[in-house]
Order: sequence, then structure tokens, then C-alpha cells
Amino acid sequence: MHRLTASQVAESILHGDTSSTEVTNHYLNRISKYNNHLHAYVFIDKEGALSKAKECDRILADYKKKGLSTAELGPLFGVPISIKESFAWVGTATTLNYPPMKNFIATNTSVLVQRLLDAGAIILGKTNVPTLLADIQTAGPLYPTSNNPYDMSRTPGGSTGGGAAALAAGLSTLELGSDIGGSIRNPSNFCGLFGLKPTENGTTSDGHFPPLPKSVSGRTPGISVLNNTGPLARSVADLERAYHVLYQPDWQQLQYMPVQRKHCSSPNLGDYSFAYFDGLHGMQAGREARYGLEKMVQRIAGQGAKVEKIELPKPLTERMFKLWARLFGFMMGQNLSWPMRKLFYLSFRKALSQSQLPAKEDLKKGLSLNYHVFSEAMAERQQLIAEINALLAPYDAILSPTSMGPAFPHNPKHAPIPLDGEHMPYIDYCLPFVVLYNLTGHPVLTVPSGLSENGLPIGVSIAAPHHAEASLFAIGKQLESLGYAFTPPTNFA
Repeated sequence: MHRLTASQVAESILHGDTSSTEVTNHYLNRISKYNNHLHAYVFIDKEGALSKAKECDRILADYKKKGLSTAELGPLFGVPISIKESFAWVGTATTLNYPPMKNFIATNTSVLVQRLLDAGAIILGKTNVPTLLADIQTAGPLYPTSNNPYDMSRTPGGSTGGGAAALAAGLSTLELGSDIGGSIRNPSNFCGLFGLKPTENGTTSDGHFPPLPKSVSGRTPGISVLNNTGPLARSVADLERAYHVLYQPDWQQLQYMPVQRKHCSSPNLGDYSFAYFDGLHGMQAGREARYGLEKMVQRIAGQGAKVEKIELPKPLTERMFKLWARLFGFMMGQNLSWPMRKLFYLSFRKALSQSQLPAKEDLKKGLSLNYHVFSEAMAERQQLIAEINALLAPYDAILSPTSMGPAFPHNPKHAPIPLDGEHMPYIDYCLPFVVLYNLTGHPVLTVPSGLSENGLPIGVSIAAPHHAEASLFAIGKQLESLGYAFTPPTNFA
């Protein structure tokens, strides 16, 4: 049962093949059995989940008795899911694994979490995150380190690492995550999942932290830049289902406005024009990541699609990485005191010094919270997005690695990571291919490309023009039908 997708569970419940109570109990039992090993969940709402599951079963029985259409019950009716700890859910802790927030209890519910609840979803609990969501691993002082289901000595990624571990191990059907520097895509990549970073959509009023709440920081949250909220799942159909639940217009807040874009969304891969790249800023992905990408490229070309290898000019990528670091500094620093901003910088200074990415000084500039620097950065961002759009305009979608290789061993000191007989700086292994699209705001779909020689998942990122999520869903479904699917970890069968 735990290998069914969220869509399959929803259909099974509505057809009477199983009940919400049965499915919810099954997942809670698996959480009880495995979570102490994985540390995927940091809060489990056993009583609340079972109560809502029983309520769903009563409602469904009543609908059927009265001959009413079950289509009104919601696309996630009775389906057990999980949410990232960083989303507000009234009455539950949202700490961000950050000691100053250890006693913070949400007094309201994120609009996105509420939409999942209104669609009938049952929230099993909240999943593990790194401190302030600012790492590619999931570790911190308040919660145990989260482990990868494919190899417990390795990270599931971050910052949606706990959610990715839960999904891959069969402890949830769907996860609501977020992404400011690969935080949906790297965990999906490391745990063999499908993940969607939509067209940039994060706002300061959607109930996601950071920015930090005023009651903690003493300041009213101001900006949300580079941030995206989105789902992780074991199928593309689940991502699409969740996407349509989550991102309906909020007319009062002027959020998630509908955008109609004409773009190829054909059911035939041969109708698309693709480009791909396997290196960035003079750094090439590892052998196994390149192999997965190249096999997918060959498969796509075999379907009749036009596929072309491209290279992003190094002067352009240098500007991109500097600008992302500057804006990331503003986003993370806006609600932190000066001593905490300095500590935040110092925690990454060594890794940034080892990196080939020109980001260290620009992160410091962003953390200074100088308004003129921020204003200039936002203007430069618009210019850079226009340049990237012009460069990628001939193509319907762009393929690239997600990280330099598969999940790496737990690395609390951010030491260089082994890759192809050498060692690559921590930042360079994890960030180049993902922060590009946080800066530009393009939607990106992560698709499993297979397993490495050591049985570790590796994913490919597929980007499309802004607001062309429909194209990504169409491409993803076709790749899934060709065998690019979730492969369960054997230890959690």
C-alpha cells in the first residue's frame, strides 16, 4: 500500500477499495517502525490524522448513501501526506531547527497548508529541516540528523531532506516543500523522487518561514526573493495534482495569479526542442551524473525530438552566482540581528573560500542589508533574466544535472566531497546547477534518471520557460512512461 502514489490512493479510497482510516493507519505504523532510524519526521500528529481519516470515511459513506457525486470531495480526499516543518500549521511548532525559535508555535495556518487540508488531505506530521533551511543536508541543534533511505550513512539532501526521506521510504504519499537554493530539487535528486520547483512563487504572506515571524525577530517580514514552494512525490501525476490544489489565485492577496502561456505541451516527445548542458562555470558534473543525463538525452532523441548541447558563457555564470549570493544574503539576513548575520556568514565562510563560485564577498554584501545594494541587485536580476531568456528562447526545455553526483556521506563540517577519484568543494558539488534557476525564477522538474553503481539515485533537472509548468508535466509523464520512474530503496520494502 505504501508504494501507491497519492493519486492512486485517492482513487482507491473513492472507489471503496480501501478506506482513509486503513491507509492512514498503515502509514502511521510505518512511521512508528522506521522514523527512529530515518529521523524524517520531527512531529507526528497521530491522533489528529486518525480522527480526520475516520471523518473522511464517514463523509464518503454519507455521499454514497445519498447518491452524491464524490467529485466534490477534493483531489486529495483521505490521502495521508506530510509537510515541511517550515510551514505554519496552527498549534504546531515551526522552529526551522533554529534555537531562537525552539518555542515558536504557529497561531495560524499557511494558505498552502490550508489548501491541502481543504482538498481533503490528511497531514501525518511535519518533516525535518536544517537550521534556517540553509544547508544541502538536514541537520541542526534541535532535531536528529536525517538519513537517506538508500544508504543511512548519507544525507537525503536539504532543506526538504526529511520530507524526501519520508517519501522514498514509504512514510508519506506527498510532501509540501520549498526551494531557495535547490531545496526541493537536491532532496528529490538524492532520494529518487520527482520534484517541482514552480515558477518563482514564494511570498512573505504564504505562511512559510523564513522570513522569520515578527514575534521571533521583532521585525515585520518584508521580502521573499528567490524562494519557491512546491511538491515532491513518487509520480509526475501527483506533482500535477498537488500543483493545481496549491496554486489557485488568491485574489485578496494578489498571489498565485493565473498566467496563460502558449507553449508546447504535446503528448509526444518528438514535438519538442531540447537543449542540455553538463557543466557550468568551468565545472563538469561527475561521471555518474553525466551518464544519467546522456542516457536520457539519447532516449529523448530516439523519440524524434531535437536535442542540442549548449554552454552558458562563463562571464554570464559569474554574474549569476554573485547575484544569487547577494540576494540570498538579503533574504536570509532581513530578520536576523547583526551578530546572527555574522555567525551565519562565518558558518559558510570556509566552504565558500574553497569554492570556485565567486559568492563569498557577495553573500557578505547581501547580509549587510544595504538598501542601495539590494535595489541594484534587483535591477541587475531583471536584466540577467532577460539575457537568459534570450539565450534559451530556441528551446522548449533545458536538461542539466541536479548536483555533481549522488547523495554524499554525512558531512557536518562541509568538507570537500569525493567525486571520481578526486575531491570537489562542498558548495560546488551541490549548488551550481540549482541556484541558476532560483535566480532566474524558471520552473524546474526533477526526474529520476536511474541508480548509480552503488545503488544511489541520481536525478536530471528539466527547466522550461516561466509559467510553462504544463510542458514540464507533459514531458515528465512521457519520461516516466519510458521507465524514468521512482525505484524504492530495498531496505524499506
